[in-house]
Amino acid sequence: MKVKNHMSPNPVTVTPNVSVDKALHLMREHGIRHLPVVENGQLKGLVTDNELRSAWFPSLLSEVTVKDLMALDPLTVDAEEMIYQAARLLHNHKLTGLLVTEHGKLVGIITLSDVLRVLVALLGLLSDSSRLDVALRSGPDALEEVHAIIRDHGGEVISVALLSSEANRRIYCFRLEKTDLGPMSQALAAAGHKVLE
Repeated sequence: MKVKNHMSPNPVTVTPNVSVDKALHLMREHGIRHLPVVENGQLKGLVTDNELRSAWFPSLLSEVTVKDLMALDPLTVDAEEMIYQAARLLHNHKLTGLLVTEHGKLVGIITLSDVLRVLVALLGLLSDSSRLDVALRSGPDALEEVHAIIRDHGGEVISVALLSSEANRRIYCFRLEKTDLGPMSQALAAAGHKVLE
């Protein structure tokens, strides 16, 4: 799952000398919250709607432009990187969007909303499904055994997430196609696993 497959390509850009008012107008017109700042084909910075809105009234009184507000050398991610790398950068740097480059050239933007959309799809949260939280018994083959029990009882796994990895208490969340959890819960308990309510 590469960034290039989930980014918005060819983002709207502005030059450093664009007024705050014009930049805000562009954002409203295109329904965006991030504007890459480009000059002569080179990425110069990034400005967000929050920065522009906070400077809008002062900009009416003086010549405040994008270059006065933009973040210089904004963090970027390569289009060929995996989506989890973009998620890590967004989280670690408390950002809402990342500029995407390819061979040093701006090619897109990926936002927190884009990454969240991927996560929601991966976890199967948009479809009608069943959730089964299981505290695994100890042993190296416990996860494989739980998966086999689910499968043997007609369960189709959409996704698996580790909820807790404390010593001697690994808890996994299994997202399944909608199914009756009763029989598999009983089989899991009989095998030494604990199904959590």
